[in-house]
Amino acid sequence: MRRKFVLTLLLTAALAVSLSAAFKKGDVRVHTLANGLKILLVEDHNIPNVALYTYFRVGSRNERPGLTGVSHFIEHMMFNGTPKIGPGEFDRRMEFQGGRNNAFTSDDMTGYTDWFPAAALEAMIAMEADRIQGLAFVPEVFESERGVIASERRMAVENNNDAILGENVRATAIMAHPYHWNVIGWMSDIQSWRRDEVMAYYRTYYAPNNAVLIVVGDFDPAPTLNLIRKYYGPIPAYPPPPPVSTVEPPQMGIKSVLVRKAAQAPSFQVVWHAPSAKDPDYLPLSILAKPLLEGESSRLYRRLVREEQLAIRIRGGVQETIDPLLFMIDVKPRPGADLDRIDRVIEEELAKIKAEGITPKEFEKALNIVRSDFYMELQTIAGKAGQLGGAELLYDDFGKLFTVMDDYAAVKIERIKEVALKYFQENNKTIGKLIPEGGAK
Repeated sequence: MRRKFVLTLLLTAALAVSLSAAFKKGDVRVHTLANGLKILLVEDHNIPNVALYTYFRVGSRNERPGLTGVSHFIEHMMFNGTPKIGPGEFDRRMEFQGGRNNAFTSDDMTGYTDWFPAAALEAMIAMEADRIQGLAFVPEVFESERGVIASERRMAVENNNDAILGENVRATAIMAHPYHWNVIGWMSDIQSWRRDEVMAYYRTYYAPNNAVLIVVGDFDPAPTLNLIRKYYGPIPAYPPPPPVSTVEPPQMGIKSVLVRKAAQAPSFQVVWHAPSAKDPDYLPLSILAKPLLEGESSRLYRRLVREEQLAIRIRGGVQETIDPLLFMIDVKPRPGADLDRIDRVIEEELAKIKAEGITPKEFEKALNIVRSDFYMELQTIAGKAGQLGGAELLYDDFGKLFTVMDDYAAVKIERIKEVALKYFQENNKTIGKLIPEGGAK
């Protein structure tokens, strides 16, 4: 095992040196059209393919009560036709060109991801430009997709005990900010969205001045930029969307959630309010999560899974978000496990970190995990496009991508103890338990 670990470190170091030399900020050509569309172009001729990513500054953070889940719904509708391209035709045309696509909606953004042979570049630019401006919202399709989303919520949340607990914990911990609800939205909102309101939301956020287009791969920048101007240039800009101004007030005492429902085993989750991605405390907390939660050598895995055999899985950490969200520890207990004991074990391990910090070995291993994850993602054109887009939307600066590893390296080990003391406080904590119906507390 020791030899394998050392080999992994050496490979990660070699990959880091190789990628840092091969992929630099100066490789990114930046353009902005008159309508506000920001364009990032990166040539990469290793394979004859292109990654075309479109990121919009809209996620569940931008919603309001009554329209929760609508960002995710529009993501689905983007594959359901325009006056030029019928429902399902986007996928069929892309597959005919030899390409694939996907999409995602998060708390802070919505992304559309295309990978295809270089020869299909103009066709894909034309189709993406078409659906940014001309989504059809055909009433019959609208209602059909509403049913799909409702079914997705039932399967992913309401019939998933861990997810239903997580939704309740999040909604209890986050009181005022739109992070209060999950990306999927509330079922009552899904069932009552009005077509005119959804179309207005689409027009507000699916505007070129609210988007970033990233092209990475085997292309010639000058003609590619001309194609983008041809298809995207005529799309008008819209007034900037309203800002998200709500700030979550400080929590003033421990909160608890108890859910009772039919289940084979209990569920357990605990969260603390955490900083945004831009906050100086974010990186130390991100590092702390590794020795605490990640892998079989982590502190909580050893205690809860191996030694006390209270759980079968541990996961969590701090999420990279525009506004402050949560540091989460999610435990899958064994049937009949003492949930209060799980909570005590977590507090014991956190108390050790607050008193002593983490060891130099844990610190270096955590940084190696961060580096490995980061550089592995940048090996592909899709990974480069995704990382550029994420950095641009989270930090308003894609250049953050080229300094973040230096920022991690600058974190001192003493900062781990500092952030543990600051955030893992009782008044900052929300604890959630799901008890199988009829079971003991």
